[in-house]
Amino acid sequence: MAFERPVPSRLTLLRLRNQERLYRSIKKTVEDARNATIQRIRAIIPKLESARKSVYEELNRVSLMLKAAVSKISIEDYGKLSEVVRPSVDVEFVDIIMEGLKFRGLEFRGVSSPNYGIFAIPPELDSALYGIYGNFKAISEMMNLESLFYTLLARVREYQRMVNAIDNVLLPRIVESARFVRLKLDEDEREEFVRRIVINRLLETMGRR
Repeated sequence: MAFERPVPSRLTLLRLRNQERLYRSIKKTVEDARNATIQRIRAIIPKLESARKSVYEELNRVSLMLKAAVSKISIEDYGKLSEVVRPSVDVEFVDIIMEGLKFRGLEFRGVSSPNYGIFAIPPELDSALYGIYGNFKAISEMMNLESLFYTLLARVREYQRMVNAIDNVLLPRIVESARFVRLKLDEDEREEFVRRIVINRLLETMGRR
């Protein structure tokens, strides 16, 4: 849509100046919110790195147990096992409040020991499974921290888009419109001043006659 020039008037100029002050105030508020959110992200990063390291170390330990179990039972038997053994844990999306922010997170529920039925399984498999079960809390905390991190990061980007819109679109238009109105008013005042001078001189000339 084409940019329309405002109708030059003192009232228009006052309105544009008020708009400029308002948007500069809004920009400052948004920048403060953005900076505060960045500080929250910086505080989360060490926690997230620590959680990732803890989960990685535990899963690496469990992986070694699984490798030991795999070495004692064939892949075909594992395939058959997976077909008859029902899942022993449920994963649900729940509302979580973390760092004062509400978002959707993960929660592990219904954790129970699997029923292997007639299958004979190596003890390393059970040890690996219990290792995974024991790591569920750390995994969910890590994933929830990651969700929080990316939620806050998206908020920072949204704040920055608002600041950019004010800086690059709204304020330039308002400032340009105010400049146009001010120049037009100054021009009208000069024309009015010249017209009065001309009229006064004409009246003086007519009076001398």
